[in-house]
Amino acid sequence: MKKALTILFVLTVAAGWAQAGESFHIRFTGNLLMPADSGYKDVYGKSLFYPELKAGYALSADFYVWAGYGFVNKKGETPVLKLEAESTQSFVSLGLGYGGPVSDALGCFVELGLVNAYYKEEAMGEKESGSVLGFRADLGLTYTVASPLFISLEAGYISTSKKVNSVTIKPGGLKLGLGLGLKF
Repeated sequence: MKKALTILFVLTVAAGWAQAGESFHIRFTGNLLMPADSGYKDVYGKSLFYPELKAGYALSADFYVWAGYGFVNKKGETPVLKLEAESTQSFVSLGLGYGGPVSDALGCFVELGLVNAYYKEEAMGEKESGSVLGFRADLGLTYTVASPLFISLEAGYISTSKKVNSVTIKPGGLKLGLGLGLKF
């Protein structure tokens, strides 16, 4: 429910900015996330599907502020006892970006920001949840298919770290994605 409300909020804000005639973009990206946490990889796999929605508002011709929300839900198996495990991670981000043209249809962007990673894991009858603040960086290329529609090819890294019950967890990691967006 929290995810649906967050997405609804971002879409509502996007519609408001678009109505106001402001310079705005929204981008949905399907990412392949390679977790930074080796223990997490052992249980849930070396790569996971990570959908993300980002919205940006232009401060000038090249610079913008952006907000994003992405999540990962995965079931796995503990390595030794082979018991079922389930994990949910969601990432709420806010930052600054730079986007510039390379040619008429091709553009590039660099985004830096803060991320708050919320995590919940259930395994071997135990539940653990919480959040951790970290940093993220993304870069990519955009290609305008037909104004206002564009596609993006991007890479990024989400860096977080927290000690939980004498174990260091690291929600996030390297991500590679393909996106579809609109510019208003």
